[in-house]
Amino acid sequence: MAESTNREIYQRILDATRDVSRSLEEYLRTLWGLGSSEKDRTTVPAVLFGDLVVQAIHAPAPSFNDTWRGMDFDLSAASDEFDAWERVILSQIADLRDFAEGPEQHFPEFGVDTPRRPTSGTRASPLRWYNHSVPSYLECAMAGAFGGWDLADGIRKVLPDPTGQFHPIPPDTISLPPLSWAEMTEFLICGQVYE
Repeated sequence: MAESTNREIYQRILDATRDVSRSLEEYLRTLWGLGSSEKDRTTVPAVLFGDLVVQAIHAPAPSFNDTWRGMDFDLSAASDEFDAWERVILSQIADLRDFAEGPEQHFPEFGVDTPRRPTSGTRASPLRWYNHSVPSYLECAMAGAFGGWDLADGIRKVLPDPTGQFHPIPPDTISLPPLSWAEMTEFLICGQVYE
């Protein structure tokens, strides 16, 4: 399988998310299903990673399992890197269902805490969310975890005061080696909290 650069995958994600109509929860359920089919790999080639991320935009979504909301997804109990990835993505899916059934959120793009229920189990995802749509989640996931963005994209801006910089100026385009499940877990976390 050919190598891919961070820039190629970033641009591919931007192109694929232009007309997304599905919810972020449905998207993550689909990504979980597709990713689970690769769980026997210790690393995932970057091209395949990009394929999974893009395919999840339109592939059929597995059903939501309400037991996920009460499960214990404590990361310290993860048996391996794939298990940690799965605990994070299922925690995020449960969080998004809590948002959907919770009180209306005002200005969620400024950051809101998940309205977790008293019966919620331990979650592996942070309480705070900044990205609630598929396009913003995936753009922030890619920019935060692997870079690949460019000022010409018009999405990110470099601030005149570097001490207030929310994200670093992008490095040169780099080839992405096969990705570990830990790196793909970082992708998920950046999707949730990176701005």
